[in-house]
Amino acid sequence: MSLLFDFARPPFDCLDAEARDHLGQHLSICYFRAGQTVLSPGGAPPGLYLITKGAVEESGPHQRFGDYGEGDMFDVRAQFDGHCRHRFDALEDSLCQLIPTDVFQYLCARHPEFAHYFTATLTERQREQERRSQIGQQNLAEFILTRIDPHHLQPALLLGKHSTLLAASEAMAAKGTDCLLYPAADGSLSLATRKTLLHALTLSGLPLSAPLSLLTPAPLIGLTLGSYLFDALLLMTRHRIKRLVVWQGHEVAGILHLTQVLGLFSAHSHVLTLRIARADDPASLEAVAREQQQLIRTLHAQGIHTLFLMRLVATINEQLIAKAFTLVIPAEVQDKVCLLMLGSEGRGEQIQKSDQDNALILQTGLHWPDRARDLAAFSALLARLGYPPCPGHVMVSNPAWTRETSQWQDNIEQACHRASEDDLLWLATLADAQAIAGDRNLLPPLARHLRTALSERPDLLAEMARAAVAFHTPLTLFGRLEQAPEGLDLKRGGLFPLVHGLRVLALEAGVLETSTLGRIEALVAQGRLSQDYGANLAEAFRLFIRLRLASQLKGENRVRVETLGHGERDLLRHALHQVKKFQQWLGIHFRLRQ
Repeated sequence: MSLLFDFARPPFDCLDAEARDHLGQHLSICYFRAGQTVLSPGGAPPGLYLITKGAVEESGPHQRFGDYGEGDMFDVRAQFDGHCRHRFDALEDSLCQLIPTDVFQYLCARHPEFAHYFTATLTERQREQERRSQIGQQNLAEFILTRIDPHHLQPALLLGKHSTLLAASEAMAAKGTDCLLYPAADGSLSLATRKTLLHALTLSGLPLSAPLSLLTPAPLIGLTLGSYLFDALLLMTRHRIKRLVVWQGHEVAGILHLTQVLGLFSAHSHVLTLRIARADDPASLEAVAREQQQLIRTLHAQGIHTLFLMRLVATINEQLIAKAFTLVIPAEVQDKVCLLMLGSEGRGEQIQKSDQDNALILQTGLHWPDRARDLAAFSALLARLGYPPCPGHVMVSNPAWTRETSQWQDNIEQACHRASEDDLLWLATLADAQAIAGDRNLLPPLARHLRTALSERPDLLAEMARAAVAFHTPLTLFGRLEQAPEGLDLKRGGLFPLVHGLRVLALEAGVLETSTLGRIEALVAQGRLSQDYGANLAEAFRLFIRLRLASQLKGENRVRVETLGHGERDLLRHALHQVKKFQQWLGIHFRLRQ
């Protein structure tokens, strides 16, 4: 009988030869006619059923809980409880394989990972699915999961501020290092490299006897020991630097050098951002932008975790757009304005390039006679870089999205007063704003003003939340995945309810974080979501992003269920049920009438 059983599907793929043989000897085939009762409430189940053909419905006295189709298993809960809670009836002529209860319990006892498959949370099941997908692959997953430890570090050379440039050069040569740390005038540590000393001697004309205290202080950028190497790469990419200070408590553990990181990570992402930094004209920047898509494909094919990939691409997008800003916007204007990214770019959640969603905060009274021409040129350059114009004109080239701080604040007050559907959409869009260029200090007062204004209007928050519960999750009436021939729209039926619902909850709580996962962490920290509930919502979000990316790289915007394995289909159905429950919870929390 074992030849008829698919041992390649999870969790049966974790069974050893003896367990498979034992299952094969006791497996039986059951046939049920349409309308026939398979299991009754209160009865002891003969075992676990796996449907090979047909469909079975689960129901209670007054409601239907769902139905099961080909490849599905039931009643898992009864295997652990010892009795059935609900009724199971064949919806059509059905053929099932039956694993007797004692055999199921034997397999659970012999293989804990087999038992864990049936009892795990969504978070645990998602991690297991990712682990399975990486087995046997030569990819960069090891790098992604590698944490900074002492053997990655170059020992820190610390000198006093009165040490001379000559003494500093001799000390670096003696230690075989290319940088040192010294206390600046205010007592904080500052970093100096060989290049720093060379420029001090040749460009600034300082003598060899000059003390280190005369150097221009360089603020330290770093991470704590035990942080991910991937985060170090992101930090180096964002700040275009080659060294990070690594801390252990309040002490310097050492210096992490770019060469050490690139020795472990060969995807050339840092090389790409260096080319962005060095681009001195639009044509050079366009050439770099064309390589971004190939980087995404390469990293995805190598098994990079989607969350890490999303963060890396968000950093590269930020670098591209910020560089375009410096190439087009006059230098004398750049530090008097703040460029904002909105939407998925503002949340750092867009892997594929999307429409332009940006805005600009102007300093009060800024004189910029060619503003319209310069901003139109900026939007045109972004289009050439692969960011098409926004259909809703949410762009800096639209005067409605380019205003002084006081004007933005007045608009927030007016939108809260009018509270039209367009006003609520405008407020939600502004809530995702992320500063990426110019004077970034212009954003925080505006972000706080927005959250203060909305925290005082629970009626507006409730109306905003209504959009999150309006979309139907792609599940059938009986809880199975819809079999839409064009595929499932996970953006509309999965991602939007999560992203928007969590955005409204974050606004209610005054959270300044803009990313969806960051908002979940903040809401959990405030006790507004439980740890387990937040973890399940986060895993559902990650799963939707991963499945959408895989489809987008195939040129499709929807996810085709038939291309997914049993494990992925099961995870997706579980995740969509989490979204459905979240929508129901939002309706209760905000007292929304259907």
